[in-house]
Amino acid sequence: MAEERLPMFVGVDTVRLDLGVSRAKAYEVIKELNREMKEENPRAIVVTGKVNRIWYEEACLKRRAV
Repeated sequence: MAEERLPMFVGVDTVRLDLGVSRAKAYEVIKELNREMKEENPRAIVVTGKVNRIWYEEACLKRRAV
């Protein structure tokens, strides 16, 4: 039986629902997270309009702890 895996990237709808923001704001969040990730990890793969799931989840946890 194959295990079910989550997608590697999170899209705008997930960000929008998780954070309770508009679609435009969700795209801003994704853009900022991608910029931060690329800054810290220059070889990272960035997909426009999506954010790496692990980076996103860690960012959400950090921001909730503040």
